[in-house]
Amino acid sequence: MEDTALLVDLAPIAEQYLERHLSMAKEWFPHELVPWGSGRDYDPSQPWDPEEYPLPPAVRSALLVNLLTEDNLPYYFHAIEGLFPTKDPAGSVWATWNRRWTAEEGRHSIVIRDWLTITRAIDPVALERGRMHQVCTGFSQPIDGACEGLAYVTLQELATRISHRNTGRLLADRA
Repeated sequence: MEDTALLVDLAPIAEQYLERHLSMAKEWFPHELVPWGSGRDYDPSQPWDPEEYPLPPAVRSALLVNLLTEDNLPYYFHAIEGLFPTKDPAGSVWATWNRRWTAEEGRHSIVIRDWLTITRAIDPVALERGRMHQVCTGFSQPIDGACEGLAYVTLQELATRISHRNTGRLLADRA
């Protein structure tokens, strides 16, 4: 089936699920989940000390990978936008879904980065170097058309949700 025909056929179902999601979504704010009172200024002359916020290396690595995945959001948005082309992007359910998904994913990036910075759970210099490398390198996933795109986005979103949930369970901090 041609991509345009597939997207047109699926649009009513996508709209139904988008409406369902929007009606059930609970508003939340990244700044409310960060323990700001635990923070203090960074002194460039003082190296990061992993003992300030002790974590098993696997948890620290998972946090880093989770955030770097979220930081690649501009590339994911662009890839999705290219996979689900429409004649009227402003009025398309696919465009609306992509923008809403991007906004929600952006919140995840904000809260993870702020939490990591405040708690000092990860070396902020290494984190920023990793982010710069990740975003400058970009995202390249050879996806052939809307059908493969739908499958990829579905599986990637599930994998990310599982990773975030499992990482969160390993943290002693419940903030």
